[in-house]
Amino acid sequence: MTDRVTSSCSNAYDVRCVGTHEAGHVFGLKDNYGSHSNPTMYGSSIECSTRARTLGKGDVLGLRSIH
Repeated sequence: MTDRVTSSCSNAYDVRCVGTHEAGHVFGLKDNYGSHSNPTMYGSSIECSTRARTLGKGDVLGLRSIH
């Protein structure tokens, strides 16, 4: 785990992405195994990526549908 993803990052996951993903579970979202790997709730993390630090459109729509 890291909170500073750099261009030399290897074999590490961004702690903020993981935290955002896990917070989604707290609010009732489930893992998404669809064809898009962009949603924060995608079923597996992407090494050395910071894309899931914030919610994507699909994540927000999912939250709106359950609350």
